[in-house]
Amino acid sequence: VSGDGVITMQSAKYQAMALGMFLMFGAFTGCLGDDDDTTTDTTVTKTAVKIGFLNPITGPLEPDAPGFTWAATEAIADLNAASTTHTFELVEADSGCDGAVSGPAAQSLVDSGVVAVVGAACSGASMAANAILSAASTPMISYASTNPGLSDASAYPMFFRNVPSDALQGPAGAAMIANAGIGNESLAILHMTNDYGSGLADSVKAAWEANGALCASGMQGYEETATDFSALADGIAGNADCTAVYLSSYITDAALILEALADAGYEGAVFGGDGPAGIGLYEKLTNNATATNVTVSAPRAGPNTGAGAAFEAKYDANAAEIGSIKTYVLTTYDAVMIIGTAAAMDGAINDNIKSTGTNYAGASGTYTFLANGDINGAGYDICTYDGGADTGGYTCGKYWTADDGVQSAS
Repeated sequence: VSGDGVITMQSAKYQAMALGMFLMFGAFTGCLGDDDDTTTDTTVTKTAVKIGFLNPITGPLEPDAPGFTWAATEAIADLNAASTTHTFELVEADSGCDGAVSGPAAQSLVDSGVVAVVGAACSGASMAANAILSAASTPMISYASTNPGLSDASAYPMFFRNVPSDALQGPAGAAMIANAGIGNESLAILHMTNDYGSGLADSVKAAWEANGALCASGMQGYEETATDFSALADGIAGNADCTAVYLSSYITDAALILEALADAGYEGAVFGGDGPAGIGLYEKLTNNATATNVTVSAPRAGPNTGAGAAFEAKYDANAAEIGSIKTYVLTTYDAVMIIGTAAAMDGAINDNIKSTGTNYAGASGTYTFLANGDINGAGYDICTYDGGADTGGYTCGKYWTADDGVQSAS
């Protein structure tokens, strides 16, 4: 610097070089970081949760399985959207609607590290799966298994279901048939000999015989794999006293029986339980008119609000595409949501399911798990097919409750 304060050319050059080196060093050390860096890391590590799903991808309920998958997937998406602490993943396995398939499937879910299992749909599949899951301290919530035997908490520990037992559907079915004007000694019952078909048939028979008797054709069973029902149909059609028949069946065999009855010239009434209930029956019929005036019962969904109502509305808007049995689409969604909610809580998952399932407000209504894992339900819808040629209709114009019997839904 000169005496008058002017910076010389050489001095300016040295200062520029020094400043450049300082800036370069600062940039270098900035890349390395230092212990005094006060930048806050806002990344949140979420806890991963796997939820098992036993779905009848093969077997007699195969037509309904895609609807159950849709519901479970929607629930997983809703759980992930709502949680800031957990991520949820669905691990799906085929139950085959068969204990021989569901047992190994349940083991595969345990091996994959699921916290709990949604399913199975079929009662026999749930029974076999429970032996594997309960041994691994893995609870399960069935969205469709209704066999009365599953109410035995000692035989089936850590088993929950958000559908009522067929111990209730039997009286509902008998009341539905009587309400249609069917008299004493006029009813025959055809049923699968598996856990679901036999359990429901026994329940309907007991309720019907409380005030009378079956017709001469009585109650007859068949293997769930049967495809030829001509002999059974001919026997009922040839008995003039049997003016009504109840089918304790799934959807595929129900369609085959309806067609066999039509071929046999049967002109009486046909009733059924929740197995064939829903618009999916039309997909299995060659002629929609075969289902005209067939009436079935299915667990009734109670009033819902919030997310549950939004999910039901989403199903209703896409029902023609999704198909399946609406009741069990709703209960599938609820079962996944209950397990996801319970898994995000502190404590044992089985206890958390019980507490979450107390006055639980879901898509299928509000309910509470009883001590044995059952629910009482909201009664049963009574629904009739109109046999429309194009998109056959299905209307639930009545319902039944244990307190009030058959009521009009209007």
